[in-house]
Amino acid sequence: MEFIVIVVGLLLLRQLGSLASIQSDGWFHRFCDRLANWPKLQSAPRVQQVITLLLPVAALALVIGLLGNSWLGLPQFVLSLLVFLYALGRGSLEPEVADYEEDLGRGDHQAAYRDVAVLSPERQDDVMNAEQSRQAALEVIAYRYFERYFAAMFWFILAGAPGALLYRLSVIRRDRAGTTGESVDVGWLWLLEWLPVRLVGISMCFVGNFSACLRRWQRSFFSSAESAEVLGSYVEHAVPEDEVTLNAAGEEMPANLQALFTRTLIFALSMVALLVVLW
Repeated sequence: MEFIVIVVGLLLLRQLGSLASIQSDGWFHRFCDRLANWPKLQSAPRVQQVITLLLPVAALALVIGLLGNSWLGLPQFVLSLLVFLYALGRGSLEPEVADYEEDLGRGDHQAAYRDVAVLSPERQDDVMNAEQSRQAALEVIAYRYFERYFAAMFWFILAGAPGALLYRLSVIRRDRAGTTGESVDVGWLWLLEWLPVRLVGISMCFVGNFSACLRRWQRSFFSSAESAEVLGSYVEHAVPEDEVTLNAAGEEMPANLQALFTRTLIFALSMVALLVVLW
């Protein structure tokens, strides 16, 4: 059932672009705020983290267990699909990436810088020149695709709807805390993403520049760097040489990053389908 849920969910997301009506996080923010304001827990961030993640995930697992295979499993299928859709990435990513590629193709670094800010506002201070803008964009785009599709898929396959929900709630908590500085949420999310990041990297090897990407994958396998940095390096080396073009300013740029991630997503789905058949 998991594979069917994933295929239906991805088709819906690709068709609709955004799932704002399903992906409302207000309930979780209110839950986190209440615990944060509880005097006994104000000095215990780890306890807050465990409670805010464990209670929703455990409640979902209980409901799925109670539903079982009643009504031919249809209620469980619908609930799993809704949770998977909720666990997928927010917003509409593809148009934003298309805007960046168009601006970079014209050699308009100022516009490309603004596009990076739209994709990831917290990265604005990291961008000081055109090369840093390009590197930041690769990392941001790679990570946005990863958390939008691949990470949610990985945890849904591994642990069903509760696993996918655990990942998305962990992302929300990380975003609440910020991606810089010491935070129990940043370290926890890094652990959740370590294996799926490496699986995405090896998938890119098969759909991109195999030798260059594989060498990068091997060197970064035990890296403790942030997920976005590792993914950005995979993308930089995975883009085939015939897809590296010159923009209007005569600078090298990877053409059509969306195509690379589309191929990677298709490859990942094919591997999942093969595992389902063999299992």
